[in-house]
Amino acid sequence: MYIEHIFKNWLETFNHTFTLTVVFPLMLAVGLYFTFKLRFVQIAKLKAGFRHLLKKDKHSQGNISHFEAIATVLAGNFGTGNISGMAVAISTGGPGALVWMWVMAFVGAAIQYASCLLGVKYRTQNEKGEYVGGPMYYLRDGLGRKGLALLFAILTIFGAVTVGNLAQINSVTLPLGHYGLDPFYCSIVIALLAGLVILGGIQRLASLASFVVPFKAALYLGTGLVILALHTDRLMPSIALMFSSAFDFSAVAGGLLGITALKAISTGFDRGLFATDAGTGIVPILQSSARSSSPVVDGIVTLVAPVMVMIVCTMTGLVLLVTGVWTDPTLRSTNMVTAAFAEGLSSPIGAYIVVFSLILFAYTTVLAWAYCGEKALAFLLGSRSATPFRYVYIALIPLGALLHVDLIWALADTAIGLMLVINLVGVIGLSREVISETREFKKSDQALNRS
Repeated sequence: MYIEHIFKNWLETFNHTFTLTVVFPLMLAVGLYFTFKLRFVQIAKLKAGFRHLLKKDKHSQGNISHFEAIATVLAGNFGTGNISGMAVAISTGGPGALVWMWVMAFVGAAIQYASCLLGVKYRTQNEKGEYVGGPMYYLRDGLGRKGLALLFAILTIFGAVTVGNLAQINSVTLPLGHYGLDPFYCSIVIALLAGLVILGGIQRLASLASFVVPFKAALYLGTGLVILALHTDRLMPSIALMFSSAFDFSAVAGGLLGITALKAISTGFDRGLFATDAGTGIVPILQSSARSSSPVVDGIVTLVAPVMVMIVCTMTGLVLLVTGVWTDPTLRSTNMVTAAFAEGLSSPIGAYIVVFSLILFAYTTVLAWAYCGEKALAFLLGSRSATPFRYVYIALIPLGALLHVDLIWALADTAIGLMLVINLVGVIGLSREVISETREFKKSDQALNRS
């Protein structure tokens, strides 16, 4: 336990420093570059993104529809990072972390647009006829950086195990233990249910996601809105607290409850990355299976995901603030959110809704990351490695119920941060292609509208 504690502290220090000195300035620079070069694409094309979700293209190629693809992306994004991750963000970075999460999501959306455009442009078909793509393909085939492509694939597998598997299971089994259920046995049940979908491939995953994702989002958001409606008198003071905490540079030590703006920035970006996966390169892997006639369309469609995710994250954060639960030092991770929803509704039903939502959130995220990890391994070893990986991934699920939560989050943040930096190398190196593809599409789209 002592070695684990030392390792965890070292990882947290590394992640904090890495975020402030590398991730934050790099994300900001690259995100703003694409934002201006693409004329605020994350705002200008957001409406078109929603429109393309249900639009069918007769000349498209791919395995699943755009709606199924985005549902699969959101299956990965709508994970425990939107619930327990928000409790971690506010308890360690203060209310200001919420503001910096939105900053990260805004600049990250432009990067995600570029990543998905490249992912579809450089995608290929495997032996089974499935369309596969992602950063490892445009790093290798577009930029000619085979070494970075291999490293990204390795980190994706590591991320799938930590971010998409162990962290999700740890967060979902934590509150179940408070209701008298054995976390380990619960994780075995989740593993069995996950196996039913993982073994069925992308089509089965997409079909499940397109049904479950809208349902779980509506249930969780609806409950959150009710709580905010019951605490309208505390809503504006909570929002004001978010912004004052986010930009309070007055003290390096002390500040608001001993938390500085730098900590808010670091935590906000870490949790924002974990929640949205914007810029990390995971979304292009999922999006590359979509039926599409143009890579630009896929980039536009994926602008929907960061917005939807941040709405859920903001809802969670505001519930924590208006109920005042975030100041209780005895509550951590998921338990803080269950307490907030129970307090907000003045009923234990609130906690039950959170736990049920969390199970759905974690379950679909485990499935989405399993697909990403599988495709990364297939890039390294070929498609034959897919089946063994699926069984190993499923077998690892119960391990998440036994590990220390802080160590898992630290490992997950490290994986996400390194994946982001490598992906940005590819996006920056191929930025001219992103800009030219976007401009050509705009010209052809305008010509089509005039005819």
